[in-house]
Amino acid sequence: MLKAEIIKALRGESVFPKELLGTMLSESEAKCAKLQKQFEDAQAAYEEGQSLLRSLENQYNNVISWAELYDTADLETKKMIVNCLIRRIEVYRGYKLHVDFNIDFTQFDLGLDMIEVAA
Repeated sequence: MLKAEIIKALRGESVFPKELLGTMLSESEAKCAKLQKQFEDAQAAYEEGQSLLRSLENQYNNVISWAELYDTADLETKKMIVNCLIRRIEVYRGYKLHVDFNIDFTQFDLGLDMIEVAA
């Protein structure tokens, strides 16, 4: 609408001065640029969130596959898995436990398999 009014002002058909219309047009363009930047920032945040979601889904699937492996294993294999994951378990009065693991969260997060942990 502002562009159409500027054309009218150039023809002398508008009641608004050219400078006022030019200022209004500049302000509108600045608002559009600001909104475009906000949109691009929101789009980038969305894509980052989607990337994080895919990473979490992969981690979840790894945990589920480890659980399924453990659930379907025979007793000797279960003992070996627990032995690879847990260094020591201390039992205190009142059924309090302290568990020392052979791996830390970083190793687990990287998806290291049982052979790499045992080595």
